[in-house]
Amino acid sequence: MSIDYATPLSLRSGEVLTLSTELLPPSPYVFGYQILDQLLAHVMDAAGAVPVDRFFLVSDFTVASLYGRSIHAALSDSGLEVQALTLSCGESVKSFRHLENLCEMLVALGATKWSVIVALGGGVIGNVVGLAAGLLFRGVRYVEIPTSFTHLTDGTLSNKQAINGRSGKNHFGLYHAPILIWGDTQYLTSESRRFRDSGLVEGIKNGLIDQPAFLTYLRAALHPDGVYTPSELTELAYKTVLSKLEILKKDPTEKHYCIVLEYGHTFAHAIEWLSRGGLTHGEAVGIGMRIAARLAHHLDLIPEEIVEVHDSLICRHLGMYVTLPEAATNEEILKTMGVDNKKTGNVIRYCLLERLGACANPEGDHLVTVEDHTAIDVLRSFEIEMRTAYGRTPMLHDARTRHDNF
Repeated sequence: MSIDYATPLSLRSGEVLTLSTELLPPSPYVFGYQILDQLLAHVMDAAGAVPVDRFFLVSDFTVASLYGRSIHAALSDSGLEVQALTLSCGESVKSFRHLENLCEMLVALGATKWSVIVALGGGVIGNVVGLAAGLLFRGVRYVEIPTSFTHLTDGTLSNKQAINGRSGKNHFGLYHAPILIWGDTQYLTSESRRFRDSGLVEGIKNGLIDQPAFLTYLRAALHPDGVYTPSELTELAYKTVLSKLEILKKDPTEKHYCIVLEYGHTFAHAIEWLSRGGLTHGEAVGIGMRIAARLAHHLDLIPEEIVEVHDSLICRHLGMYVTLPEAATNEEILKTMGVDNKKTGNVIRYCLLERLGACANPEGDHLVTVEDHTAIDVLRSFEIEMRTAYGRTPMLHDARTRHDNF
C-alpha cells in the first residue's frame, strides 16, 4: 500500500510512534518530539534478555555541550554506570586513528559484551560508533540518538557503518545495526539551516528514485527561506523517514535493489572529498544528483523535464545554491570516482533514472556503465552551465548565499 504523504501528521509533544527499520532482524525506531523521559524504558526493552552492565555515551564536543548532560541523566536513572566519551567534530573523525582510539578507550574503561554503547550525534558519530560497536568483541549492542536531520531521516535507517580511507569516503566498514534508534525531533531545532537542508536533499533523492508522490508533498512543504516551526520540522522528518523505509522494504539488507539509494553519490562522494570539508555531504549530493540527471538525459534515458525537476526542487524549493569547489576539476572528479566504494570491475558505473520514481536497470543491478569520455563531457557542460548561472568560474559558495538566476 502506498504512503499517503498528503495527510498531515497528528503527533502531540511527548507522544511516540514506533516504526521498523525493515532490517533482518528489524531495529525499532521510536519517533516523537520531546520524548526524553521515555528513553531509558525503550533502551532497556531493546536490550532484551541479555543483561546491561554499563552504558558508554559517545558524542562530539558540540552535541555533548547541548544534550550530553540530559541524556547522561536519563541513562543514569537505570542505576548503572554511564561513562561519557567525547570525540572531535567533523568528517576527519571518520579515520582509522580515531576509530582505534575509541576502541582502545572502550576496552580500557571496562567495556564488556554486556555493555551498551550510545551514539549521540550526527552521521560522523553514528558511523564511527557503529563501526566500533561492530568490531568490539566481534560485536556489542549500541543505540543511535541522531541529532541531525540527515542522520535522523537517513543514516540511522541503514546498518552500514564506515570510515574514510586516504583516497575516498567510506572505504572501510561493515554492517552492524543498532538495537534501537531514538528519533526525537527536538534535537533538530538547534541544527543550522545549512545542515538541515543537507538532510532534506536526501529526502528529495528518495522521491526521485522511488517515491514520486513524496515530491508532490515536498513542493508544498519545503520553505526556500529555511524557516520551519517545530511541528513542521517534525512532519518533514517523519515523512522523510517513511519515504526511505518504503524503499528499504524492498531490500532490507541494502545489498541489491537499495543501491538506488546511492543515486547521485558517485559524483557526490568525489566532489565532497575534493572539497576537503568545504561542502557538506548533502550539498555534494545535491550537486551529484543534478549532474546524474544531466548524464541520464545525455544518454537519452530521461527527458529534459526531469532534469528541470531536479533543479527546481534542489535550488528553488529547497533554496540550496551551491556548486563545484575549485579543486573539483573534471579530471580530479573522474580520478576520485575511480576509487568509489561502489566500484565494480574496472569501470565506473552510475545509478541513473529512467523516469521519476525509477532507476535504469540495463545490467541487472541498477547501475549503468558509462564511458569516461561521456562523463567528462557532461561534467564539462555542467561546469559551463554553472559559470553562466553565477557569472563567473564555478567555485564553492556559502550555502547561505541565495541567487535568483537559476
